Amino acid sequence: MVGVPKSTGCFICRKRKIKCDETWPSCINCQKNGKCCPGPPARHTFKDLGPRLKDSTASPVGEVFYRGTYHSVHSPNSLTTNEVQRSKRLTQLNEKWSDNGGVFQKFRISNKGADQLQKRSPRWSPHLSPGSSPPRTAISRQPSPSRHQELSRALVEAFTTGSVGHRMSAFGPFIREVPARIGHNVALDAAVACLVNAHSSMVHKKKATEIANPGLYLRAVQALQTCLESPKEGMSSNTLCASVLLGLVEAMAGPRVGNRYLAHVGGAGRLMELQGPEQCQDRFAKEILRFNRGGIIITSIYERKPCFLTRPEWSDIAFDNNGLSFEDHLYTEILRHMANFPALLRELRDLDQLPVQPLGDVVLPEFDLPFNFDDNLSDTCPSLDFPSASFDTTDFEFPNEPYIPNNYCAYSTSRAILLNKLQNMKQALCSLGEPLNARLRDGSAAVELPSIEDGSPIPTAFHFNGGRVAVAYNCFWSLLILTNKVIMKLLPLYDSRYYALEAECRTVAFEICKTWEDAWASKPIGAFHTGLSFVMAYEFTTLDVQAWILRGLNALLDHQLVDTFRWSDEAIAMMSGKLCGEGPDLVFTHGRTTG
Repeated sequence: MVGVPKSTGCFICRKRKIKCDETWPSCINCQKNGKCCPGPPARHTFKDLGPRLKDSTASPVGEVFYRGTYHSVHSPNSLTTNEVQRSKRLTQLNEKWSDNGGVFQKFRISNKGADQLQKRSPRWSPHLSPGSSPPRTAISRQPSPSRHQELSRALVEAFTTGSVGHRMSAFGPFIREVPARIGHNVALDAAVACLVNAHSSMVHKKKATEIANPGLYLRAVQALQTCLESPKEGMSSNTLCASVLLGLVEAMAGPRVGNRYLAHVGGAGRLMELQGPEQCQDRFAKEILRFNRGGIIITSIYERKPCFLTRPEWSDIAFDNNGLSFEDHLYTEILRHMANFPALLRELRDLDQLPVQPLGDVVLPEFDLPFNFDDNLSDTCPSLDFPSASFDTTDFEFPNEPYIPNNYCAYSTSRAILLNKLQNMKQALCSLGEPLNARLRDGSAAVELPSIEDGSPIPTAFHFNGGRVAVAYNCFWSLLILTNKVIMKLLPLYDSRYYALEAECRTVAFEICKTWEDAWASKPIGAFHTGLSFVMAYEFTTLDVQAWILRGLNALLDHQLVDTFRWSDEAIAMMSGKLCGEGPDLVFTHGRTTG
């Protein structure tokens, strides 16, 4: 073995490879040759292990050996020299004897009071001795983060990853509270994993069909279904959040065949309704409700059923303006009015289903049913069973006293009541539009600049001071067009009010078109609202502007790499009709959409 003497003779005899008689202090061979005998070899040999000992698991934590020198992880000033010297000791590791009596012993210099000195002295810090460099120390191994910690870290990074239009922080305050809730609900964990994967796919511009990983998405849906069936987890805010997050996954992929965005939003709204307003007193649940209000209202419009947010117990929570900025206050008021629109569509549907004989078959063509938008019809028309005998016709003369069927009276009365409600809503929107228009004129909400797009049919563009402001204005203009369209359905074509409302829709549509550049600059998340506002504006624009709208909406699809859906004149007409109450009702659930 290297370093272990096999003979106990002197060094000169061993070097000459002759037998030494070991007569000390000088052997006979050295005496004969006049050499200074070095004497017997040392019994112990110390070997510098250097870095090898540094990595030894047997070394006490907090001390290392480097080239034979002792170093401590403590500050040099934290231990006195005497303490260090007293704490050192030799520890024998092993011992091996040779046949000729030689012995090899391995020792380690260790600290007998390492644990006590560790407790007495703070860890080394560069602030303790600014002028000195830190000693070379062993790097302690940190524990690996758990799966939930890694998931939370990935979600937090997604808040600021990518361009402005890709950052998930745009989804509102509630999303920032999600990382702290990971690890407590399997549905939420699975939804976050799917969302983080979808966000990464969106940032790296994968195809829309690749945005939602099929395995992660299926696992998230199954976990959500399991939690919904649980009496405890089914009513928790975490399960509600999981449903909303899956809706965001669908929104990132953009409009396409098989999109389930409204299904998740409708399911989340239904879950909120089942949980009751008391559950939304929690700050996190209330933030989810505030974020999801628009989607809940849109699904109610498609379903043509009254939105539960209009109930007093829900309205006080969903449309609470306390502590909101001016822009958020206006946006909340816009949503408050929009929440009333689905109930009006339900009345329109019920009106269309009433059996009514055409008016031209029973009276002269010039006859028009008298009604006044400003009259309160609750006194004159108390019910839908309004008898024909009590209908006041003193101001009109009917040739030959034509017969007016009773079912026509019911229809006309219902139509007058609905028109009165729509007119009241229109007046409320006009009042709300006054501060909105004023902020556009003074530049506090947006700055109007020349369009930067070559050949654009829209010469100027609005640049808003925030994404929430842009969404608020687009929702307001969309609701104004929706209200006007329903009123126009109930007016005869030759009515002067019909043409006035149509002209107003053209003006509002032009304002919506001015928002495209601002939306495009924050695509894709900042352009999600264009799927509503530009669809409503399309009908009331010129042919060249319509072609421009189609190019823009399809360019947005190209940016999201959507290849299974294209905007067209027919697609926009179908969606616009659904929003105005045309066609069959749609029913949204977590699993399917029916209609």
